[in-house]
Amino acid sequence: MTTNIEPKKSAEQWFQEGLNASKLGDPRTCLESYKKAIEVDSDHFLAHFNLAIRYGKLPMNIEAARHFREALRLKPESPIVHYSLAVVCNLIGETDNAFHHYNEAIRLNPEFAKAHSNLAMLSYSLKRGKETIHHLLKAVAMFEKNNDEFMANNAKSLLKDCLKEFNLTAEECQVL
Repeated sequence: MTTNIEPKKSAEQWFQEGLNASKLGDPRTCLESYKKAIEVDSDHFLAHFNLAIRYGKLPMNIEAARHFREALRLKPESPIVHYSLAVVCNLIGETDNAFHHYNEAIRLNPEFAKAHSNLAMLSYSLKRGKETIHHLLKAVAMFEKNNDEFMANNAKSLLKDCLKEFNLTAEECQVL
């Protein structure tokens, strides 16, 4: 008698299945595979991180935040996880957490141009002029260094407007 019992998949096998489903444009299988990877190994960093990204695209931002937090528990020194969590926190109204995680991303990677840019916009939303300009200055320099002309020009335009709006100079905002 022959039985068709499938061997149990490892967390890594489920994770790879999720990656393959993502490449094939199958978000449902992708989500389910990442969830199964986490069921097998609740400490699978990339499964949590990728699941959070998937939830963010749906948008299911509270679920995304939950899985970014799990990824952060596993790799607390990851600037991209702090940055990603900050983005989602801002979307779900957790402004203080967004500030904290953008700042952590920058502490861990001072050259993180998008973190500076997003922190500038978050600061602007609260009319924190000096912080806005400080982070825009950093973002412009880094975008230029990375030859990202589009983002550099965008940040320069915002910087020009903010310097005028807050009646500050770049020199006054170099240091916080």
